[in-house]
Amino acid sequence: MAIKALRLGRDNWARTRPTKEGLAFLALTLFVGFAALNTGNNLLYLTFGMMLSFIATSGVISMINLAGIEVKPVPPTALYALTPTEMKFSLTNFKFLIPSYSLTVELGGHRGYLPYLPPKRTKYVRVRVMFPGRGWNTLPDAQLHTRFPFGFFKKWIRLGLEEEEMLVYPKIERVDADPENYRADEGEIGVEKLGHGADIKSLRDYTFEDNPKLIHWKISAKAGKLVMREFEDEESRRVRLEFNPEEESSQTLEHEIVRAASTFIELINDNYEVDFVTPSRTFTYRELGRSPKPVLTYLALFGQTPV
Repeated sequence: MAIKALRLGRDNWARTRPTKEGLAFLALTLFVGFAALNTGNNLLYLTFGMMLSFIATSGVISMINLAGIEVKPVPPTALYALTPTEMKFSLTNFKFLIPSYSLTVELGGHRGYLPYLPPKRTKYVRVRVMFPGRGWNTLPDAQLHTRFPFGFFKKWIRLGLEEEEMLVYPKIERVDADPENYRADEGEIGVEKLGHGADIKSLRDYTFEDNPKLIHWKISAKAGKLVMREFEDEESRRVRLEFNPEEESSQTLEHEIVRAASTFIELINDNYEVDFVTPSRTFTYRELGRSPKPVLTYLALFGQTPV
């Protein structure tokens, strides 16, 4: 714990840069120093010494202010590519008696500000982040900086958050996901109604999750295996979404992944029971329920790692 109370970020040392006010104060300090040397005036010497002490005090206090601060990301429940997100970061002060003031977390040009952090306490700030692509992403280079106590210098430390990996889902766009507008023979994505009406929609192999009452016994006897009947039903909310991309180019693949993810989310939001069919597996509605995470995870990692 004592080490954490003294540590200064990833590199365990701080960088310093004067602010506009600091540059003006430094220039004024040099002017007073030259005036004191030229005139020998004791009052100017005293003023010059006080100004130098302000500079030294500022450096020491700002160093203590940044010491012992641990910053950790708190990822939201879902991150989407090319979509700005307010991400929460926890700031913990490991110092025993000394609070920290005026702390700013900077990430990719965006900032979150915390005016006061008591000792042995944790508080949170929010910083806007945006990831460029789906799959596993790392955070940009992050800094924790302060201008406390006088605003003459900006002192900052590196946080090393770029080692944190986060799963980013494909970008979600607004699409027309009316099932009547999609058919399986129109491309890679198809949606069709399945129900229990009077007209047979299609025949398929029986699975353990199917209702045995819908087995077509005559066809099963001829085929030597159990065959299921699927019926048309205008009132059914069950749809089948197929994802079978042709990887002509990376840009085309990304477009198809975004389209599939957006259509899936739109159907889920419209209270459809969606079976998502992919080249390697099928995500059934019974498996998914109302959670889109398994499908979004599959699409996020498609073509990058084994899924």
